[in-house]
Amino acid sequence: MKLTDTMPLNEFALGRSQERIAQDLGVTQGSVSQMMNSTRSIWVRALPEGGYQAYEVRPVGRKSMQQIAA
Repeated sequence: MKLTDTMPLNEFALGRSQERIAQDLGVTQGSVSQMMNSTRSIWVRALPEGGYQAYEVRPVGRKSMQQIAA
């Protein structure tokens, strides 16, 4: 996956309603609400053919982010 034209979800959300974000990403408004209120590292990228894709970046393995930060 080429990581150009990417931005954090909160940056992508500026000036957009949750309904619009949901439509752009192909998810429900409830999913967008949960993503926006979480501490997850969610990024959005523009697809070459148009549209957007969201993905989550997280460590591999059993340790949580809090364990890694400690």
